[in-house]
Amino acid sequence: MRDQDGAELEPVKRLSAGLALIRRHLELLRKEIVRHVFQDQNEEIIFFKSIKPRFYRWLIYYQECYTIEVGVSVGDSKERQAYYAEQLKYLGRFFRQHEFYYQYYRLGATELDHLWFVRGAQLSGVLAPEVPEVDPAFGTAQDYLFSKFMAYELVQGWLLEVMAEPADGVKSPGWQSRKGVSTRWTGDTCNLIEIIYGIYETRQVNSGEVDLSDLMDVFEQAFQVNLSRYFRRFTEIKRRKTISKTKYLDQMRDAVNKKIEDGDALPVRGRAKTSVRDSMDLLKDNPYL
Repeated sequence: MRDQDGAELEPVKRLSAGLALIRRHLELLRKEIVRHVFQDQNEEIIFFKSIKPRFYRWLIYYQECYTIEVGVSVGDSKERQAYYAEQLKYLGRFFRQHEFYYQYYRLGATELDHLWFVRGAQLSGVLAPEVPEVDPAFGTAQDYLFSKFMAYELVQGWLLEVMAEPADGVKSPGWQSRKGVSTRWTGDTCNLIEIIYGIYETRQVNSGEVDLSDLMDVFEQAFQVNLSRYFRRFTEIKRRKTISKTKYLDQMRDAVNKKIEDGDALPVRGRAKTSVRDSMDLLKDNPYL
């Protein structure tokens, strides 16, 4: 984010500017909803369960990031890392404290929507966590909590990104092959993140005893790519509306299967002349040579 003169804002100033911006837009959204008449209960649920939290999460996100940045010690990198790690623990405790609601949010459940995301709905005290006082015209029992879940997931990602940054701010140069060839990732970074999560979740490195951030760092160096926003990108993957959320891994599987099938196939009479590379591939795929 930049100021009116085009200069890059410092982190705390950037967060303050973000807070002011989202407050203005939330007020505009509130005015629109106060005037709006929902066609039915389902439309109201969709707004307060999904749409409003996508706006409100940014207010909570900027507030939390601002608070964390203000509390950062000016000491050495180890002290800062310990401070950030403590903030991550706090977020983890929050999710565990609201485990029932968080699982409802993550699974996309709908059974209690008519109680949680309709204005004026009467909610049993047993089902109601402690939340700020609700604006009757622009709030429901749980839209704030869902906004907070979304925001805290973003804060988690931000903290992991900050902790993964080198202390001197300088990334190491990319690796080279034995032939001196540099490798750069030229595809969508989201595709590489899918691969790394697959490696991590199947415990392929160090028998699973490795942090996800370390894997990201290794791939960043190997392919000279910036994966600092990997947590946020993975959140985008989780929220894909397509049939398959792992579309790139599916593409890889299909491509490898096609390669296997093409390698086993016999040349078809009358086909175009095979290239030298195709011939070498056939030789390599032949189990008898």
